[in-house]
Amino acid sequence: VEVCSLKMLRTLGVLVVLACSSIYVSAVPKCMGSCDTKDFMCSSTCYTNSENLLCSCEDPPFGDDPAKCKDAEGNDCALQPEVDPTAAVENEDGCKAACVASSDCGAYIFDQILTANRCRLIKECQSQQEAAVPTPCTDCLSGRNCHTCPQLTYTAGATNIHWICDSSGDAYNNEAVEGTKCTPTHRCQIDGDDEAIPAEIECKSPEGGSDMGTWSVGDTPFDEKNCDTQCPCSKITIPKSEDTNLFCDSAEQPVDDANGNWEIDGSTTCDVVCDGQIFIPISCKFNKEGTDTAWHITYGGQDIILDDETTCFSCSGSNCEEDPNTTAATTKAPTTATPTTATPTTPAPTTAAPTTAPKDKP
Repeated sequence: VEVCSLKMLRTLGVLVVLACSSIYVSAVPKCMGSCDTKDFMCSSTCYTNSENLLCSCEDPPFGDDPAKCKDAEGNDCALQPEVDPTAAVENEDGCKAACVASSDCGAYIFDQILTANRCRLIKECQSQQEAAVPTPCTDCLSGRNCHTCPQLTYTAGATNIHWICDSSGDAYNNEAVEGTKCTPTHRCQIDGDDEAIPAEIECKSPEGGSDMGTWSVGDTPFDEKNCDTQCPCSKITIPKSEDTNLFCDSAEQPVDDANGNWEIDGSTTCDVVCDGQIFIPISCKFNKEGTDTAWHITYGGQDIILDDETTCFSCSGSNCEEDPNTTAATTKAPTTATPTTATPTTPAPTTAAPTTAPKDKP
């Protein structure tokens, strides 16, 4: 990014001086694989400039002389006693081990100069742009320090948000490496907030000396233990009547509302039973676009989404009309059924005829 500023000098006139400077904004190169939790290193594409170089060890191209390690100014490196220069230039694993053993080393680069192996220990992994290296290195093997974030906690549910990440494996069974970004499987509005579900979460490097990275939304910490948010449906009323019954798979549902009718909130799946013979499952699911939730019924062999305005569902539309605070389902029924103005109708089983067929099909 080139930034220019204007400076005006007032002497005998106005002199405009254009001052330009280049500013490089570069992210730390991503880990190319998993983060080895034994030594907290990962493979990456690293470059370095002279200011970032700690030590460069080179294997003499001829003879049996030991490898020599020099800093950017050509002085002998002050290596840790456990660092073996000869092992460091033998292969990438040796170079990596030398970096792990060096307290100031944040990354390494193993390559060749002519016929000699070279291991460079560097402060941090720089991008090609940040290091101002003109051409890519095609034979460099490099890696850097890394951290992982805790596994995401999976919570099952028909309307629970889950996360898809851009790393190998899934973040529910593996500790994601820093830099990993995840996006939600669905979106929804919660308590009127369209931004309740983040568009993206990211595993970031730890702060304050911690060994474990943190999940964040921008600069705000994100709770990985409660990441699979449940998207709710608006409550729906099922009027109590002679032709309608209700059974739910949760002991907490249904509840009685202020008018003595049943009310469900989408946290469970229920069956609306008409005349004891027609069973219509009703549950809260995501809409077709995956952008919000909606009430679904299974009727006539089809999955039918009720209108967003629906606040009441019954075997007989008149039951919903008796409550002025509710809106009956008006979604069209499948072609195999004959809809009326209230709720779904379907041919009665041949073994028994219902006394009152449902009249309205959502």
